[in-house]
Amino acid sequence: MATGLAATMLAGCNSGDDKASAGKGDDGLGGGKPVPAATVAITPTTGSGKVSPGDPVVVKATGGTLSAVSLTNAAGKQVSGTLSKDKKTWTSSEKLGYDKKYSVAASATNPDGKKAAAKSSFSTVKPGNFTLPYLQNGNGKTYGVGEPIMVHFDEKIPDKAAAEKALKVTTSPAIEGSWSWINDQDVHWRPKTEAGKYWPAGTKVTLHADVYGVNMGKGLWGQEDRKTSFTIGDQIIAKASNSSLHMKVYKNGSMIRDMPFSGGKGGYIQDKYGNNVSLWTPSGTMVVMDTERKVHMTSSSWGIAKDNPQAYDLWVDYGTRLTGDGIYLHAAPWNEGLHGVQNDSHGCFNLSNADAEWAYSHLRPGDIVIMSGTPDKVTLTRGYGDWNVDWDQWVKGSALN
Repeated sequence: MATGLAATMLAGCNSGDDKASAGKGDDGLGGGKPVPAATVAITPTTGSGKVSPGDPVVVKATGGTLSAVSLTNAAGKQVSGTLSKDKKTWTSSEKLGYDKKYSVAASATNPDGKKAAAKSSFSTVKPGNFTLPYLQNGNGKTYGVGEPIMVHFDEKIPDKAAAEKALKVTTSPAIEGSWSWINDQDVHWRPKTEAGKYWPAGTKVTLHADVYGVNMGKGLWGQEDRKTSFTIGDQIIAKASNSSLHMKVYKNGSMIRDMPFSGGKGGYIQDKYGNNVSLWTPSGTMVVMDTERKVHMTSSSWGIAKDNPQAYDLWVDYGTRLTGDGIYLHAAPWNEGLHGVQNDSHGCFNLSNADAEWAYSHLRPGDIVIMSGTPDKVTLTRGYGDWNVDWDQWVKGSALN
């Protein structure tokens, strides 16, 4: 790029053509005014250290136009850049490396054909550590209307505002939304909606995690940019009631399935650490996390001793996961006579084989399941509990507010 710039600019300079410069500067008879010399400014300036590799190198000409620019690394490899239409500004278009040395040489020519030159040598920052963003929404996939945009960093983020600024969400149609930090490593984005409303069906979503060259505090820098795009599918919302013990599933507002279930039997038991473990099915808005053809369920996974009367260890069919602590829709043929009649599970929605298989086949990650009528509640960190936080509180979780 730099070589092409020099060749193009020098061909039109007419630096040795006296006629081209006559009348523009001093005409030798004292009747003209000298044309000011061109100047060249380079950012970063020479001697700069700890430069962010995400910041562009910028070369500007004043009183003339750029005739040559060369940005090279320590091995002499050229770094590409672009020249503005007025030929006064050159900006690097290729990101630099961490802990590297670079040299810039540039020249400009004024209207009289007189040249000015400038140089700069600088070095980029050497990070103490790196962090990589893991984008939880798969590229090209279709999700339900409750799917939050999710980013997990593999290190705790000291400067959450810097990290958040590097995460850019675009939607079609355009939708207002906000990030909110779940903890020091996880941040979610969801649209601003009225209560009971979610993503509009058909929305196209793109996330750019442009973290490379971003200082996230205490020597931690972004390791690599990431990108993902996905689509929001039809609106599917399942509404379950602890009083009726029926779950009614709606697609774009029309009911498509009515499934009797047996929910959590209620009450609490103590785990081996002395903590109370709920046996209720939680009330609130849950988001389908994933589906599993067979799920190994054990009470020991949540601290219940094997000799406890509530202990269990079994495989179940057609699991649709709703929370991180193990609330599922799943087949439970052993108590099918209680479905729609009595609660008898440890918290899951027990369904018939037919209904569980239907849910496994028809519900996708991001679809909504709403339970009502129990004292236990879905919290922000219990699965994707984002929709249980009102908007004003959600926005307070942004590091930019």
